[in-house]
Amino acid sequence: PEVVAAINSFDPGHTNITFSWNNLGLSRQSGRILEYEGMLEFDPLQPEESRLDVTLKVGSVFTGSKQLDRDLRSSDFFDAARHPLITFRSTLIPRTGVRTGEVAGDLTIMNETRPVVLQVRWNYTGEHPWGPINPAYKGKIVSGFSAATTIMRSDWGIKRGIPLVSDAIEVTIETELSRKE
Repeated sequence: PEVVAAINSFDPGHTNITFSWNNLGLSRQSGRILEYEGMLEFDPLQPEESRLDVTLKVGSVFTGSKQLDRDLRSSDFFDAARHPLITFRSTLIPRTGVRTGEVAGDLTIMNETRPVVLQVRWNYTGEHPWGPINPAYKGKIVSGFSAATTIMRSDWGIKRGIPLVSDAIEVTIETELSRKE
């Protein structure tokens, strides 16, 4: 099947957007963004020509602690009531290796836009690996990627708790996408 220049949508069952931080020097804590939408226009033959556009819903922040979730959504942190969305739009996607690249783009948090670079590994593009043995997946074209970056939350004005709670936030993304038919 043709896989070139596909518009792909995120598979919610196989996408994990995680952020983590150093908490008081005691441990690394983490949270997830559970609700998001977006698309990737991806050409495996010319990955530099790709486009990524993602919107994250701040109200879906999940840490496993109801109190911490409320705190992160409050005006002390993300201010979800006034700024319900975080967006990322790619601006440049240079290749760094056969299956690696950088996705540079604009990250907007609380109406502040700053440049961010994701380190990305392209894991796979082609017919879904279940396709040969499960008719439900036959002919379904998928892609998989792993990405990571570190941002400084203070760049977006989120300063509560610094330096006891780290300014540096590690972001990791594991995702599978399906070609839109």
